[in-house]
Amino acid sequence: RGPPSSSSSNGGPSRKRHHGAKGTSEAEKDVFWYPTLNTPPPDNYTPGMMLLLKKALTASRSRGKTRRACLCWDRAIYICGQPWDRGGAAGTYRNFVMACSGLVEQQEQPMYFALLDSPISPSVRHLQLWIESAWADGYDPQGAAQLQSLVGTNKWIGVSDLYTAFSCRGIPCELVDFDYKRSFGGNEALMKWVVNHFSPPSQPRPSTAAAALMADTIVFTSKMPIILQDGLHSRTIVGFEEVDSTTFNLLVFDPSRHPSAKLRKAALALSEPSQREEISDEVLRDSVPYFRYHLHRNVFGKQWQILYFPMTEPLSDFQMQKRKLVTSTQG
Repeated sequence: RGPPSSSSSNGGPSRKRHHGAKGTSEAEKDVFWYPTLNTPPPDNYTPGMMLLLKKALTASRSRGKTRRACLCWDRAIYICGQPWDRGGAAGTYRNFVMACSGLVEQQEQPMYFALLDSPISPSVRHLQLWIESAWADGYDPQGAAQLQSLVGTNKWIGVSDLYTAFSCRGIPCELVDFDYKRSFGGNEALMKWVVNHFSPPSQPRPSTAAAALMADTIVFTSKMPIILQDGLHSRTIVGFEEVDSTTFNLLVFDPSRHPSAKLRKAALALSEPSQREEISDEVLRDSVPYFRYHLHRNVFGKQWQILYFPMTEPLSDFQMQKRKLVTSTQG
């Protein structure tokens, strides 16, 4: 278990430490926001980004640059770090908050809201409390023994720790590992898994060339975003883009990056139907490269690990007991 990094000297995965959540000050507000709160989003939250991404991909397809793309749930929110939480919190912690902002809004499993909102709502700093509470209930004894304490520290955490936090709340989630020794740097297996995950059920092929051109090949799905961890860094996967039959890109929300003012303004406008305005060609051209994440050859032997949400019913007591030990499947 632990982060997908090179093995330590004793043959197991090593736990590294990195910057995490820090002390509180008036300027360091650790806010958890979602659209149904009916309050303006904080500066580091950007709703509407999925709508902008779809428009940009549609424009890219019209220019012959994109063949198709499958995207996650259309209300996923882009959340980036703030000056006070740069480091580890701008990765795993912010990806956790991005996942929670979707899980409390979606209606496929409405019971998730109560499980996530109480007794302690999600946030960057509250995640440490969630994990320590899970340890106290017997979850992840190996992680508890390695980290010992977490609240108020800068200790690094990974997606296996998020598995523990969500499982303790009764939220179904799964870990999948991709071993670089088994394929082209692990990348081939990872991309195939992501494409299969987000692709809708097979549909009949268009009968004519005109029908093919009219077919909607840039689509939203009901899938929740996926958290991808690569060593010490993590990103949120919101879909994939097929450029041609041999070239695929992941589409990601990277919390360590901040969208330009133009991109954020366009996304916010799209998130408010009453205020929607025409998006400039310049913004559409700039959007797709911003979200593309190409998996280059993995020459450093990185091992990828993902956390995804199958969106099944909340965990039973029996299922929660089984998840006290962190397990994963091989992708």
